[in-house]
This record gives sequence, C-alpha cells and structure tokens, in this order.
Amino acid sequence: MPTSQSLSTRPQPQEYETIRSFARRSPTSLVDLLLLQQRYRSDDIAVCDDTNALRYRDLVKNAARLGNELKRAGVERGAPVGLFVEPSTDMMVGLWGILFSGGAYLPLGTDYPVDRLTYMIRDAGVRVIVTEEKLRGKLADMILPGVTTIPLDDLPAVDSGERADDVNPPDARSTDPAYMIYTSGTTGAPKGVGISQAAILNQLAWLQDEQRVRPGEIILQKTPASFDAAQWELLAVCCGAQVVMGRPGIYRDPPAIVERIRSHGVTMLQGVPTLLQALVDLPEFGSCSTLTSLFSGGEALTRKLSARIFEARPGCRLVNLYGPTECTINATAYTVDPITLDDGPDMIPIGHPVANTTCHVLNDVLAEVPDGEVGELYIGGPQLAEGYHQQDDLTAQRFVHWFDKSKGIPVRLYRTGDLVHRNEQGVLVFHGRSDNQVKFRGYRIELDEIRVAIENHDWVKSAGVFIRPHPRTQQPVLAAGIELNPREAQLMDQGSAGSHHRSKKSRLQVRAQLSDGGLRRISELKGRPTLQLAGAEATPAQRALAFARKTYRFFDGGETSARELLALLSLPEQEAVRTCGLGDLDEQTLGHLLRYLGQFSSPERLLPKLAYASPGALYATQVYLELSDIAGVGAGYYYYHPVKHELVRIASLNAAGEQRMRLHFVGKVPAIEPVYKNNIREVLEFETGHILGLLDHILPAYGLGVGEGHFDPGMMRNLDCAEDHIYLGAYEIVANAERKTQIPVDFYLQAHGDRIPGLTQGQYAYRGGALVPFSRHILEPRHVIAINQRVYERASGMISMVSRNADSWNAYIDLGRALQRIQHNDLGIGAMSSGYSSKSGNDLAAAVRLRDILAERGVKAEACYTAVFGKISAAQRTHEGMHEDTVHMQGPAELIRKDLQAVMPDYMIPSKVALIADMPYSASGKVDVNALKALPEFQDGEAEREVVVPRNETEKRLAAIWSKELGVEELSVHDDFFEIGGDSLQAVQLVLGINEALGVDLPVQVLFEDSTIADLARRLDGEGRKTVSRAITLKKGSGQPIFCWPGLGGYPMNLRHLANALGTERPFIGIQALGVNAGESICHSIHEMSLRDALLIRELQPEGPYTLWGYSFGARVAYETAWHLEQAGEKVAEVILIAPGSPQLPTGDPIRGDLESLFRDPSFLTILYSVFAQSIAAERVAPVIAVVRDEKTFVDFIAAEKPELDVGVITRITRLVAQTYTPEYGLQVRQDVLRAPVRLFKARGDNVSFLELVTGASEHTAMIVPLAPDHYELLKPDGVDELVQGIRRHAPAWQPPHSERLETERV
Repeated sequence: MPTSQSLSTRPQPQEYETIRSFARRSPTSLVDLLLLQQRYRSDDIAVCDDTNALRYRDLVKNAARLGNELKRAGVERGAPVGLFVEPSTDMMVGLWGILFSGGAYLPLGTDYPVDRLTYMIRDAGVRVIVTEEKLRGKLADMILPGVTTIPLDDLPAVDSGERADDVNPPDARSTDPAYMIYTSGTTGAPKGVGISQAAILNQLAWLQDEQRVRPGEIILQKTPASFDAAQWELLAVCCGAQVVMGRPGIYRDPPAIVERIRSHGVTMLQGVPTLLQALVDLPEFGSCSTLTSLFSGGEALTRKLSARIFEARPGCRLVNLYGPTECTINATAYTVDPITLDDGPDMIPIGHPVANTTCHVLNDVLAEVPDGEVGELYIGGPQLAEGYHQQDDLTAQRFVHWFDKSKGIPVRLYRTGDLVHRNEQGVLVFHGRSDNQVKFRGYRIELDEIRVAIENHDWVKSAGVFIRPHPRTQQPVLAAGIELNPREAQLMDQGSAGSHHRSKKSRLQVRAQLSDGGLRRISELKGRPTLQLAGAEATPAQRALAFARKTYRFFDGGETSARELLALLSLPEQEAVRTCGLGDLDEQTLGHLLRYLGQFSSPERLLPKLAYASPGALYATQVYLELSDIAGVGAGYYYYHPVKHELVRIASLNAAGEQRMRLHFVGKVPAIEPVYKNNIREVLEFETGHILGLLDHILPAYGLGVGEGHFDPGMMRNLDCAEDHIYLGAYEIVANAERKTQIPVDFYLQAHGDRIPGLTQGQYAYRGGALVPFSRHILEPRHVIAINQRVYERASGMISMVSRNADSWNAYIDLGRALQRIQHNDLGIGAMSSGYSSKSGNDLAAAVRLRDILAERGVKAEACYTAVFGKISAAQRTHEGMHEDTVHMQGPAELIRKDLQAVMPDYMIPSKVALIADMPYSASGKVDVNALKALPEFQDGEAEREVVVPRNETEKRLAAIWSKELGVEELSVHDDFFEIGGDSLQAVQLVLGINEALGVDLPVQVLFEDSTIADLARRLDGEGRKTVSRAITLKKGSGQPIFCWPGLGGYPMNLRHLANALGTERPFIGIQALGVNAGESICHSIHEMSLRDALLIRELQPEGPYTLWGYSFGARVAYETAWHLEQAGEKVAEVILIAPGSPQLPTGDPIRGDLESLFRDPSFLTILYSVFAQSIAAERVAPVIAVVRDEKTFVDFIAAEKPELDVGVITRITRLVAQTYTPEYGLQVRQDVLRAPVRLFKARGDNVSFLELVTGASEHTAMIVPLAPDHYELLKPDGVDELVQGIRRHAPAWQPPHSERLETERV
C-alpha cells in the first residue's frame, strides 16, 4: 500500500499559480476545486488512514459513484444528507459523495449523545444518511420511518477502467448550501447553520493564499467532524493538501497525535489551546520535526502557552484563529511573532479579518467605537451564513442590517456577542463574551479575563471560572477550578493523598503533626515498665542545636562563597571531646544524650521541634534501644518516647556479660499515610538517616560514634510493633575510635546564575576536595515540587547526593545521613530537601532531571537526594518560631490565589480555588464549566454544617439585620460574613443598618475584625476584645502586637497585604486616624495625634516593649508616638519607617492653603486621589484634575469610582487630608532623641524624609534600606514581598533590637 509520504509530491510553482488563478475566478462549488486538483495531481495521495490511502483519482471516482447512488435515493440540490461515519478514508468518500450528489452534508458525530443526534436529524429534515454497516443499529433508534440509510460498505467497487477525468460536477450554484453544522451556543437547543458554497470557497481561498494550505502540505484531521473547525481539515484536499485521518477519539489522546505527526510527516495541525498545552507537555512533541504550522482556535490563546509552543518547536509558525460557526470557520487570524511575544499582552490578539471579510466594533446603539475602546464585534462579508435553520426570530436577532457610513450602503452583519477592541495597529484584541460578563461585588467582571489571568500562571494547565451560589446562603461566590501542569507544578505525592499537596486549606498536615501520630499509642505502652531519664529539661546548647537545624525556606544571609561550599561538602567529622567507651556511660549522661532525640518546644511555635529533619514533620520513625550493661539499665529492648523523655521496656534481652547499645529504627506507616501515598519507605529511610546524621554530630562529645549497620526484619518480634510498621535497620553505638562514618555518597553542586562568586551557572562534581565543572545543564524551578519553587528562586544553588551503592539496604538511609550532616554546619548555610528518587517508580521530577544530567556523562544516579541551599542570617539560625514553616502551610491552590493578587484587583480574585486532578472537557476540547461546577471539589459541605441559631437578644437582632441585607433566611451565628458571599459594598450597608437599628456607632471596618454574628454580639455586649474602634486588627495572632500607622488619610485597609505577607505569629494592628469614624474630631497636629495614639496603644498593651511601624505620613506619627511612650518610661523595641518620604510629583509638592485653593491645586488633588487609588499615574489623575472643583465634586468622583466605600467615610477622609494641608496644621516632628533603634525603608523615587533631615534622632543611627518598588507599589501584592524580605533581613520585629550604624545598602 502506498504511504502518505511516498506518493506526495510538491507542485511546481507555475503549476500552483495556474491552479490558484483558476480557483479564484472559476469554481462555483467545492467539487469544482477537487476536480481541478485531480486534474493536476491524479496520482498523489489525497487522504489516508491507518489501513488505506486514496489517490486523488480514487477519491473522485469513489465519491462520484456514491453521489450517483444518493441521487437515485432522492437527494436533490441543496438537500441535507447525514454523514454518520467514523473518521477514516470512508468518511472522506462519504463527505465528497454527498457534495457530488449536489446535497449538503450534515456531520453526525458517532460519539454524540443519541438525544442530540436525534434532534439534529429531525430538525434538519434529513431523509438520507450515509453510514457504515456497523453503525446502522445505532442509527435505528434515532431516525424516523422513511429515512434511507446508505452504508458505504455496500457500494460496488469502482470499475478500474473508469476515468476520473470523465467525472462531471453537479449542477450547483454558489448560493447552494455545502454543509450544515449544529452549534450549541448559549440559547438552549442546538441551532442548525447552513454554509453556502460561496462562503466555504472564500474561506478555502484565504487558507490557500494566506495560510499556505497548499499542495505538499500534510494536515492531520483530528477534530470531531460535527465541529465547525473540522471542516477545513477535511476540505483541505481541494486545496491540494494531503489529509491524514486520525482514528476515532484521537483529539483526546495527545500521545496518539504526536505518533501520527511523526509517522505521517504531518506539517500542519490545528487545536484548541487546551490540546496544544497537552502536546507541549509531552517531551516527544519536540521531535515532531516536520510540523511547520500550528493553528490555535476555539478559545483564548495565552502568551504563556505561545511561548511554550515556540520553546518546544522553534521556528514553527503559530497562528491564532477566531471565527463563529455562523461566519464559516475562521473570520480573523493573527500570526504570533516570537520576537515580540515577551512584551505582548497576556491574551494573544485575534488579529485581522480574513479575505473579503469586514469586522466592526460597535456599541449598544450600533455606532462604531474609537480604536482602543471595547465594543461588540460584528462581522460581515461573503462568509456569513443565511441564518439559523427554521429559527427566523433568532436569525433576526443575530443577523442585523447596518448602514456602513464609510461605503454609504447597508450591509448585513453577524452579531458575535464577543467583546473586542481594535488597537493602534488595527489588530483586534479579544476581551471575552458579552454574555460572560457578570455583576459581582458591585463590579462588572469578565469571567474569561479571570480565566486567562489564571492560565497565564506558570503552574496552570487549564482553568474554568464561574459564579455559584453559596450552598446555604445562596449568596454569589466567585470560584475557579484549576488543573496543574505536571511539568511545571510537580506535586510531592501524585497519588490519592496528593490532594493534600494541591491545597493545604484543610490543614491536614498540621493536624497530623499535632496528633503526634508517630508515637506508640498509650494503649500499647500501658502496664510496661518505664525509666524516666535524666535531663528532661533541655540545655541551652541542645535548644540551640535543635532550632538551628531547620528546613530553611528563606536565605537572608547574603552571598555564599565557593570556599564555604568546599568546607561544607568536606563533611568534617566532629572531634571526640574525650576518650571513653560505652562503659563510661552513666544514667545522667545517657539521659542527656537521648534528649537530643526528643521534642523541643517554644512559645513562638504551634508545633514542636526536633533536632533532625522529618519528611512532613510527622516524625513517623521510631527509635528503639537494645541495651545490655549500659548505664545501669537492665538488659532489654526499649522504646524511646520523645515527648515524655523516657524509656519504655518492650522485651527482655538475654545478653549476660555483653556490653551493647544498638539503635533499631521502625517506621509507623499510618502516621505518614495522611500526607504520603507513594514513596513511604523511602521517606522513612531518609528520616532514619537524618537521625544518624544528628548522632554523627553529637556522639563525639560523649566519646562515642555510630558503628556498623544491620538489617534484620526478624527483630520486629522483639520490638512488639503492629503489622502496619516496617523495619528500617539497626546501628551500633560504639567508642569514637571504632565509629564508621564514611558513607558511599557522591556530591554534585549546582550554582544558580551568578549567586556564587567564581562559579558560573551549571553542575559541579565534588572530587578530591575540589569542585570540578561537570555539566552546563541544571535542575530548573519546574523540577522542584510546586510549593518549593519560590524557595528555589531565593536559593544560591542545589546540592545533590548520589549513592554509590544504590542496591544496598541502607542507600536511602545514607543519603538522609549525608543531608543531615550538611545541615549541621557552622558556615551559616541553610538547606531544604527538594526532591528524591524512588524504589517504586515514583521518582520526583528533580531526581528524573538529575539522572538525565548525570547519564549524559555516563554516571548512574539510581538513588539520589537533592536540596536547595543558601546563606542564612544569625537571626534565622537562632529564631525559635515558625517563620520558615509558615510558607509551607500553603499549597499550590493558596499560592496561585496569592499570586493572582499581584495581577488582578481584589474583587476579581476567586474566593474558592480548587485544584482539579482531571479537568472535564467538552468534545471540542474546551473546559466544560457546567461539569466543573458539579465536581465534589465545589460541593463544600457548608450546606450540611450545623446551624447555630441566635442564642440571645443581641444575636437575634443582628441575625435579622444580616438576613435582610444578605437576603439569607437561615443564618448560623458562626457564619463568616465574607465566606457566605458578603462583599465590601454590603459591609457598609450592614454596619450602617446595625448602627441605626441598635443605636450604636460601629466603624465600617468592624467586619474585618468581627466577621460573625457571635463575635459582633460579644463586642456589642462588652464581652469581646477591648480593642477600640480605631485599632483595626488586620491579622490575628498571639503575643505582643505590631502597631502600624497607615499613610495620609489614616485608613488602615491598605496595610492588609503587608500584614498577611509578614508570616509572623504576632497580631498586626493598624492604627486608624481620629476623624475617619463618624463623630470623631480631627486632630490639629501630629503632636496631638501621636499623644492620643500613645494612650490608645497603652490601653491595648499596658506594658512594653512596643513595636511601632509607620507607612508614609504614618511614619511621622509612629516616630512621635514612640517618643511619647519613652517619655512615659516605657520601652520601645524598634521603630520601622516605611516610605517616610513623600512621592515626587511632576507638578511639585502641594502648597499649604485654605480649602478653596487646595481643591484648585493639581498637586494637592494628586496626593488626595492617591489616598484612595494608591497611584499617582498621570492617566488616572488627569480626570480628577479636570472635573474636581471642591470637596463635593471630589467625593462624588471617588464614590463613583469606588462604590464599595461609604460616602461618609470618603468625606471624612477627604476632610482629614485637607486639614493636614491647611496653614494651621502642626506638621513638625520632635527632634528629641529616641532610645529605640530606627530603621528606614526608602521607596524608589521618594523625596528625602523628615528623619534624614534630622541629626541625632536616635541613639542608634538609623539604617536606611533602599527598595526597588515605588511609594505605592510597596504595599501592593507585587511589591510587598520585597518590603517583607527587607524587614526580615534588617529589622525582624520578633528579634531583640541590635545597634546599627548609618549605612545605605542594597537589598
């Protein structure tokens, strides 16, 4: 049989021009075009599948034979004929046979639901269906009596003597329908759209001329035939291209598509972005070297996916296609330029109209909108369908008559329902569906815009966004389902337990850690003899060692030098402090030694700390001691209880006269299964190695060391463990001189960029005490599990450990031992494990990548372990809190949501984000949003949560007000206002309603502190917190609070991103200015304001030390408040001033004056507007300057721009800011010396601050730290991280203050 490639020939240029010239002026039907191709390339392959290939002459003869059969069956010109055939060469024969008969083909998807097919057949009035014998039974249930079925199997063979050149085209007119497609849209039942011969001929001529669908090209037909986009794949034969038919269902099988491309030399492929994403995720896709043109259509194409396509197939042409079915496949196109892609928009434009097609961007009254303005897209030209089959009313709605002023004639247009704008280059840019816009939280939002923003995240493969009612309150909630890209966002455990690693909102891991699940159960130990060990109270040295050995996720210590890394990798052994043996151990020393294996607690930590690393911090590896003649302890097997610091006797031991101390390690599988499904033995063996690495570090101080290891699972009988425990190994404890600390592990170091002076980026092998260049390839961020990729980006590099004895029972134990020994260093280098190999075939991506890098140089890496590293600060090393752990309490779902805050306003951030293992897709390859909504991930269980009815009069009255405002009948007093769908606009109305009904004066922001009926009732009844209304708790916590003053206007809500990003356990309280709440008097000077705030703070925290921060104008207030507190004899731990200088304005600083002159001053209006908008961008300020004339016009302007703010609040803040700029306001800051250390974080572009103009302002000369974000970016999601990093490095609020000298340094 001829192959698809062997009979394909490229046309001669002259031949192609002849065909194209003839095609442009002569054909009236598709058959005309096919016969033309047959005339010039009769012997070329037109179409092939797995088993057959048809030359052009064979296709024409078979189609003509079927056409005659159909005519005899009664098919008349333009009549709809069903095509119910699986993808194959037979389908192509059936399609062209219908066209040869003069009929119009109606593709009937063989995998479509029966009800839909039945509707299509009956609605279209189909009387004849072309099918296959094997499908006739399925058809029988769909068709009415009188419908004829013609199986292709029954057609007589073509006479070998019959000439294709003798075949004549049917008598067809250009207005006759060529095919009919049923499209669903958003209006209910499917709608039949008939496409004329002229319409499809125009489309094919454009594809031939502009998109190079020509002889010599090979196109894969993989789109289901019932879809509009499939038609040009099928009809490409009449442009001279060869069509390769994909097997049924291939559109859902990316590996099969890749195989088809490679085996048939496919040059052109189209697909929806979801499919293209799946293809580029396949490594094999990069080897599709024949593929030169890729077409994307059906949904928005993102810049991120485009970049991935060019990365996978450099030099490939990528075209973004757009077109409704009603406009014949493609109405516009845009060729993506890889050179300008990085600077382009997140969503690729849809481009320019195709040949002879017009595109108009119109408003609601059908007037053209200016370039750059969004309107609805209307399309005109010869490709328009006549309308919808038998739906005149709908046709009249969607196909409109419009007077084209530029041409002076009326034209017929199709109303797409799509929102676009035309940019300066005349390119159309898609904005989404007009019917996909919804009103939410007082804003009109575009769901497609949110979806595209999510899909542009590095980790995301696809997303679906929708609004759903809260299951109990019925309030609207914005939700998003996200499918992770496994290449970019590896999960630690891809099994069923992997749901924990997708989202940590359930706190599954924290609950597992708090449960102490790794311990032996109390019932197992009950009645057994116990020995309470000495040294239960940890020494300072033990605590220091335990808290210094952390899983570091921040690296605040500066650069790491190559010299330090060489010292680190040499793994120097600890010197023995004394020469002794096991016989010298007494009860006191034994207790002191074992205390290193116990828990360490701190008031700053939720979870206990151990001195060795444990995967998931679950501590599921148990330690048993086999003792004989040791420290007076009776011979036997003992379980070491790390919480009680005691030995529990498990079994006796007959070892008379033999001195022995042996450690047995056992893994408790149930303790780790809540978090891990795969690689359980591996991680338990790593933990065993970590314990041994700790012992390598501490035993020499006792004159001891770790000796030989043994693996004897039979020992489990003596340890009396349950069946769900696994034996990991045993090691002798011996005299230091007999220790065995050499482990068969090789080290490889990866340098990131230029972060290690003297080392360029790449891999280095540690050999003979030196770092030898090994490979330029590196492990990339995507090779690290998703939740650790941010740590990778902060790190200086990676250390990889490779076992030289991968087949040994303790290979993974050795790897863990090596990492633990690296972590116990005095060089200020911190590390975090970031990937490992697997014995069971579940390698993490880091191990797969490392193995490939080493294999290129002939090195095997069967068992390996990797870690990222960087320089840590002394403060990090001594810190006893959970700062390093808090970032790890968020999974990808939470991290993606946080990242979205940097690119979208708050009201567009989905409040419900669920990661979906298998995203539902429609047959067209798009995300099926309706199916997504129905997934269990979005069935919250809130509807089943217990409803606690109001229990007292206050709760009843509040519940009535809530119910009225939210429109919810059944409320629980524990419902959170925002979680059940409340928004900031409703919050204003709710608080106003409470104040009016109950005669109280609650501030609007009270709901950010007390967001449930129960909490509000306690506040109103005087049982709640003592916080007065000006102290706004932006983050709850324990311990002494951080007090922070906001900028000008005194409204603390813009501090919330800073509060959330800090990651401290302490409360973060914003101090609101007097005058923001109704009934308050505005202070007349900073001195008065700070004096009142000092009194407020002492009411909240009666005694110091105090931590005071201030932003912008608030920095002045914080500084002055610190002085008042010190004058009262209180201690201020530190004063942090954030952006204390004012931003530089193009019009200069405002001139102080009366109210009338202030509202005419552009500089004052710029500053005043920035209080509400956090921006002084000229394009945003210009309308303010243009329309504002006084206080009222300004308040009206802001109220229109920010409907969520109460007009009263806007008015009071405006007056407060204006008062600050009046001549009588006291702006002066005291020049008295502060005893507290002061640290200044300077925003880019700010003027010199008050502090920099004052000499001797503090006994500790202030450190000045310049930051890259500007004055307003510092508090926004995309700038606050740099601010937080700077604060952590130079001024951690949880540390004792240190003295500093004045210096300016880069962060």
